This record gives sequence, structure tokens and C-alpha cells, in this order.
Amino acid sequence: MPAAASVTMCPSLWRVHRFEVWSGERVCAVEALRMQDSLLLWLGAAGAGGAGAALGEVALGAGGAATALRAGGAGEGRAEGLARRLSAALARPVHVCLSAPLDRFTAPLLERALVAEIKSRPECF
Repeated sequence: MPAAASVTMCPSLWRVHRFEVWSGERVCAVEALRMQDSLLLWLGAAGAGGAGAALGEVALGAGGAATALRAGGAGEGRAEGLARRLSAALARPVHVCLSAPLDRFTAPLLERALVAEIKSRPECF
């Protein structure tokens, strides 16, 4: 008969942070999952309760470079550029999942909101 296993509870090293970016109307919802050595950032246009959530464009930024995997539709490389800049600023790998429809007006709003949120809550990123 095998010996009984011992399970010890410990605090999670992961932290989840949710917020929305608004400019008169909602630009997108943001969910950040901070892990021990990396960050997963989801930016999307999902409704309440996550209805309509999708991955869209996925990119990984690490060490000054970024690699993108575009899932579903032709992406414009916005996730790749954002992942590269965030990885350089945070000095850790950053995975960006972008499913929000961004244009030349909403993309800068989103980036400014992300910078402001990172500065106000660095422990979440």
C-alpha cells in the first residue's frame, strides 16, 4: 500500500487584474494575468460575463523581439508591437492576446490607458 501523500496549501504566485478602457464608450476590456516570470495580457471587446470573448491575434514579446501568431482573420501586427514594447518596459516576457477592433484612434488610447494602469498598479503587471 503506497504511503499517503501530503498536500500543503501555499499562496498562488499568479495575480489576475481586470479593468476597462473607456473613451466616451468602452474601447475594450483588459485582463492581465501576472505569473512568476511573465505576463499574459488579453485585450478584447467581450460583453458582460465574457460573452463573445476570442483570442484574435496572439503575440509573444521577449528580450526585445516579438513573435506573432495570428488566429482568425488578417491581423495588422498590433499585438506584436504591443508585446515587444511591454516586454522591454517590464523586463519580462509578455504574451498579448488582442481581439478588440483597434484603429488609428483607439490604439493610442489603449496604450496610454495601459501605461497609466501599469504605473498605478505595478504589482499587477
